[in-house]
Amino acid sequence: MIGGSILSALIEVLVDRLASREVLGFFKSHKLDYGLLEKLNETLNTVNGLLDDAEEKQITKHAVKNWLNDVKHAVYEAEDILEEINYEYLRSKDIDAPRPDSNWV
Repeated sequence: MIGGSILSALIEVLVDRLASREVLGFFKSHKLDYGLLEKLNETLNTVNGLLDDAEEKQITKHAVKNWLNDVKHAVYEAEDILEEINYEYLRSKDIDAPRPDSNWV
């Protein structure tokens, strides 16, 4: 089981990445709803606030241990999605970048 402090640090990284130029640029270029980013940010911050308490309670409460496991998987999925968004945004910028003339040296 991943420790709450490690998961908390990962959530903080994800929150920072939500505000990155790449994620914001991806949402803008695809005309996506910024409200989704705000909701995800709010949810991650809420979960982060519950982690310390859940870390202690998981020892005696099986349901809390299951919740922490679900959170761990959801955070990893969110991380994968943000990496994909970052890649797609950078790839689209590379495609849109002007290429030097082939005769240019």
